[in-house]
Amino acid sequence: FLSSSPLPIINNGIRSSTCNFQQQLLSKSSTALFAVDEGPQEIAVTINTTLTDDKIKNLFAWVKCAFDDGGGDKDDVYAYYYNNIELAIAAVFGDNLPSDSLPTKLLEMALKKEGLLEQYQQKEAIVEDEEWEEACVGDVIGRRDREQASLGAMGAAQWSGQWMTRPHSLLLVQNYTNVDDWIKPLKRKRRETLKRAGREAQNFTIITKPIRGGHPAPHSSYAHFRCVVQHEVRLLSKMYGASTNAFVNALAEAISRYIGTTRMAGVIQEYRDVSTNKVIGFAHEVSKGRTTRGQWFYCDDYAAKHYVWFHSVLDLVRRAIEDDRIDVVDLGPSGSDAFTDLKAQYGFEAVVDWPAVADYSGDFLYEEDQNEDELGDDMIRMIEKLVERQ
Repeated sequence: FLSSSPLPIINNGIRSSTCNFQQQLLSKSSTALFAVDEGPQEIAVTINTTLTDDKIKNLFAWVKCAFDDGGGDKDDVYAYYYNNIELAIAAVFGDNLPSDSLPTKLLEMALKKEGLLEQYQQKEAIVEDEEWEEACVGDVIGRRDREQASLGAMGAAQWSGQWMTRPHSLLLVQNYTNVDDWIKPLKRKRRETLKRAGREAQNFTIITKPIRGGHPAPHSSYAHFRCVVQHEVRLLSKMYGASTNAFVNALAEAISRYIGTTRMAGVIQEYRDVSTNKVIGFAHEVSKGRTTRGQWFYCDDYAAKHYVWFHSVLDLVRRAIEDDRIDVVDLGPSGSDAFTDLKAQYGFEAVVDWPAVADYSGDFLYEEDQNEDELGDDMIRMIEKLVERQ
């Protein structure tokens, strides 16, 4: 699914040498296209790092084709190519791709499916369409498959004894009676930040959306994809500086992470701007055993300036304290030491042997009627009870 594996392509007289496509994109911000009938003539493709909503919509049109995978049509010879991240980035952000090149043609076919081709060809701004932007297009995935897809990101490799993962940032909440018990011991500046996050809440609404087995994920829409893309581009630019390398890596990371989060179990806390009703961010939470995990968080540039991440942590801790089933809040590993330190300032301790503290040994936790029974559930429950008795 949206892999970066080498892919030899011949179409309309253009062969794209994708064996070194990723390396060249990441190191030179260009790739090499060769005209079959003229020998190895290189065409430098310039990657435009300007991120706009229209560009993100074009990219999402491509991603939707990857979700669709040809609609089950075995004769769709193009469906496979939509799984290639490098082609997607080149097609959407390449300034000077030949009009008859494969990436350009694939993008035009994707945009035609979405009714966006005419605006793209005439270089017009894409008209906002709330129905299109918020339509959930993710795969229909059953509960058990979603749970299985969640385990890797949760760090199951360590608690199952396969290998050590990175330290997780944990907060023990079983002795708290309310959220103030957590806030009061924090340093003054941290308390003020959380207070500011609470005040900022008047500028957005929060909607809880359970991820249901047998249904597309409630965050498998363009509105949420936009948040993931802006989040990753902003984050990697801060970490590595504004560069083509960071931009391309961020786009690849965003596509991969978006696909991943929409295949997992749990609950989405969706943040919307009060004045525009646009989705500005979301937190993906998963609870298992006696632990609730802040699995993913993504927000757009507006939300990043309005303390939405801090509010999401505040809200997660509050709900965990109020839930008798939960003893530990796990914010997982961090992408940088600075982020680990930030979590520590709010009481989340980075623990190497975190499974000894965070109990993930029980079932995934859901709200009542969140999932429909699946075929074989009764048999699995019976086998589990027999194993417990033994």
